[in-house]
Amino acid sequence: MHDQTILIVDDSPNIRRLLAHNLGKKFNVLTAADGQAALDVMKSGQKIDLLIVDIAMPGIDGFTLTEQLKSHPDFRAIPLVMLTAKDKSEDREKGLKLGAVDYITKPFNLDELAEKIDSIL
Repeated sequence: MHDQTILIVDDSPNIRRLLAHNLGKKFNVLTAADGQAALDVMKSGQKIDLLIVDIAMPGIDGFTLTEQLKSHPDFRAIPLVMLTAKDKSEDREKGLKLGAVDYITKPFNLDELAEKIDSIL
């Protein structure tokens, strides 16, 4: 069992599987297919050390999820990394302004992502 838990929030089952498989070697990994499922996990009392959040998702998108989490006293200190195909500078600025500690665009390098997570945690 690992000490730290990462919640991956992405509507792509392939991305969730890829990240869970690779990051699961070093961390406990939970996944959620959308923002509402992520909120449910967060409110369940499960200890989350870092979130990886996609932006373009049905229902509650990544920007809205980030805004909700960062405005909640129990969750605002948890580091959140946006991992998205949205590569426009205004999207990056918005994500960081909402409180993301990093903004990574797809396609991404798994080793670099793991290194960034290590440095954040």
